[in-house]
Amino acid sequence: MSQPQTQPPADPQAVFAIGNLITVARRLADDLENTARLLHHGDDLTVAERRLLLMLRQGGPQTIPQLVLKREASRQYLQQTLAPLVARGLVAWQDNPRHRRSRLAVLTEEGAGMARRVMQREGELVRRLAAGADLAHTATAVEALRALDDHLRAANAAASLPPAPVPPAGPSSSSSGS
Repeated sequence: MSQPQTQPPADPQAVFAIGNLITVARRLADDLENTARLLHHGDDLTVAERRLLLMLRQGGPQTIPQLVLKREASRQYLQQTLAPLVARGLVAWQDNPRHRRSRLAVLTEEGAGMARRVMQREGELVRRLAAGADLAHTATAVEALRALDDHLRAANAAASLPPAPVPPAGPSSSSSGS
């Protein structure tokens, strides 16, 4: 009978450093979400809706299954997030010539304009942040976060864990009553 492989104990300093990195990454994620809300407050978009608009702008017309793969979210979550965008005329459904039952979500002209405005505002913010950033520190931070993400994904895959569930999209205030 073979013995289960055990990992050597982790260096306590490494445990502390990884814990700090995760804490800072969580705080940054919260700050980025709050910044997006402030930056786009007049657009009446949730953070999830904004992300889908940008995915459609960058990837072109896509089916729900294609968006599910890219977003690593459930089909139901994406349908709930797309519904207010369709109701507002930012996204439309189009027949899919490759698959009769899987329609394509496509940006409307208004949706493309909204995505351009979102990208312009975010680009201005990134330029302001870059003006005070140290390039070497930024590159090191990117490497560290990518490595942590790669290790976490590998550990989840080895443990056969599904991606973390994505919370349901909050309704847009303009979609209330629809």
